Amino acid sequence: MNHIQEKITERVRAIIIDSDKILLIHRIKTDQSYWVIPGGGVEVGENHQQAVKRECFEELGIQVRVGELFFQRTADMLAIKGQQEFFYLCEMIGGKVGTGQGPEFQPGVEYQGEFKAEWVDIKKLPILDLRPHEIRDAIITFTKNEKN
Repeated sequence: MNHIQEKITERVRAIIIDSDKILLIHRIKTDQSYWVIPGGGVEVGENHQQAVKRECFEELGIQVRVGELFFQRTADMLAIKGQQEFFYLCEMIGGKVGTGQGPEFQPGVEYQGEFKAEWVDIKKLPILDLRPHEIRDAIITFTKNEKN
């Protein structure tokens, strides 16, 4: 029997904002340092909400309530080029940030560098290398409009 996993064609991400902070993953590699929105691939048999919840638990160690779709884009990063990315507004409802036990934290896997979950002041977003930049800019605009 052939056990080849289907290629992931959709990725989900969780935008978690609490007060004036946003929960991000700081990716630190040998040659670069940048920030990303937590999330990952939708597995076979999962819907988007299930995938967001699983990814937040694996990467962050938290449970979330998945809200509305905030942003959708076609990925342009070489490794995932052509995949659809869906960014959902989420609310943390349990768990402890930094206790994720997903594959990113397991020895001997293909992930390189460090993954650090960190609450970041939203005022710092304009100077952060949050990727993709178009989602960073959309979050900045959204949070400014929320205050007005």
